[in-house]
Amino acid sequence: MATWSGHRHGLLRPLQVDAFKPITKAYALAYLTSTLPRLPAVLSTISKTSLPTEKKIELLKSVLTSSIGPNRFPTACALIVGGSTALPHLLGNLLLSLRQRVRLSLAVRVINLIIRNATLISSFASAWFAFGLLNKDDGWARRQTESNAGQVRSTFEFPNQHHLPPPGYRMQYAGKTIDFTLFALCRAVDVAVISAWTNSRFTPFDPERIAPKLTSLTKKLADPWIFSTSSAIIMWSWFYAPERLPKTYSHWISKIAEIDHRLIEALRLCRQGDFVYGSSISSDADLPSLCKELDLPAEWGNPTVTIPIRCELYHCGAGESCEVHAGGRFWKAFNSALRLYLPLQLIRLFRQPTLNSKRLLDLLQDAARSSSFLAAFVGLFYYAVCLARTRLGPKLFSRTTVTPQMWDSGLCVLAGCLACGWSVLLEKASRRQEIAFFVAPRALATLLPRVYDKKFQRREQIIFAASVAIVMSGVQRKDHNVRGMFGTMLEGVLR
Repeated sequence: MATWSGHRHGLLRPLQVDAFKPITKAYALAYLTSTLPRLPAVLSTISKTSLPTEKKIELLKSVLTSSIGPNRFPTACALIVGGSTALPHLLGNLLLSLRQRVRLSLAVRVINLIIRNATLISSFASAWFAFGLLNKDDGWARRQTESNAGQVRSTFEFPNQHHLPPPGYRMQYAGKTIDFTLFALCRAVDVAVISAWTNSRFTPFDPERIAPKLTSLTKKLADPWIFSTSSAIIMWSWFYAPERLPKTYSHWISKIAEIDHRLIEALRLCRQGDFVYGSSISSDADLPSLCKELDLPAEWGNPTVTIPIRCELYHCGAGESCEVHAGGRFWKAFNSALRLYLPLQLIRLFRQPTLNSKRLLDLLQDAARSSSFLAAFVGLFYYAVCLARTRLGPKLFSRTTVTPQMWDSGLCVLAGCLACGWSVLLEKASRRQEIAFFVAPRALATLLPRVYDKKFQRREQIIFAASVAIVMSGVQRKDHNVRGMFGTMLEGVLR
């Protein structure tokens, strides 16, 4: 059997001061990530209010110190990084010393196996411990108990409906780290898929040799597909289950969409069966008032008279043409996005050591490309809804097969959800990957309960620890399986 040398893998180098640099960098980066996004709002509040100086100092201090503590995000990140860098050295030294004293061949094989996977095991153990620290937050649990008091427990809280808890059961809530867990899971799946794909090149089943064109297409469309699928789930939730989205995220989508709340309410009521074409019970949606505001005939908002609701109402005064409406939505979203992206690109420009016209043109193109992506997202959604409910859908399917009620009960919204995400093809390939893995955890979060019974917490802990171990091991191997800015950032922290 081939012998293994700990020195060859670098596990047996003596721990020096440099070994603690990754821990320090991880803590600092996590602290800035947690604190900086909240500073502008606090500074704005301090500058605009006439609070006493002591209160202002206390408010600023609370923001600056809220991320400091054993059960806070920076501590967990430092613990995970320390576990994946320093702990393998200690474990390797200990096991190598033990191997020299063991004579049984089976025990030696087990020790060698553990040493070879020291980084994976250490990362798993540190992530397991970090998860426990993050969830030792009595304040969070108390707030969840108070906010959920008196609410009816859903089937999500008790997956097995044949074994419901006894009467008087007092639920303990968990789920503080669910976003962190889903982010780690998405990244771990990405690392595992890339590793499996890379390893397949050395086997007879290499897809790049068997079907090179299909393989090339798959690689190009993988990230766009992830984004479009995630976007479809998120947009569907925004329409029909907005409570499953974080409030800030839902508010941002509402701001970009700029659709009248009465139209959204009508579509929701239609799906619930409370807005029925040809029935007098469908007057709950206040569409006649919208018609009045838009100077449109009042009967256009009456489902007993107009079947289906005309697109002019859906266009909110943009005219009869669905194409003009979609183009107007695109242009409006493009201008809004450009006001956001252009300053960010200019900041990048001034950070460059040398300024030239080519660099300026590249940054302007990047800003226009990103703005076009967001604008196309909005335009495609609105146009796909129109195509489904009035333009193309009724021509493909007769009104008896797919009725107007069916289109407005969810099919038209589904068409918009499925279409909008493909606007990501306007972005660069490198940006597509970043955007896809930004929205994927949020899409998963809409499919799972954000708060659940604590007796199921061990499942989340296993997923979290295993995912973190896979990601940290991938970074340590330096085979670039952790993609994008996240992988570059982790490599910089561990360097």
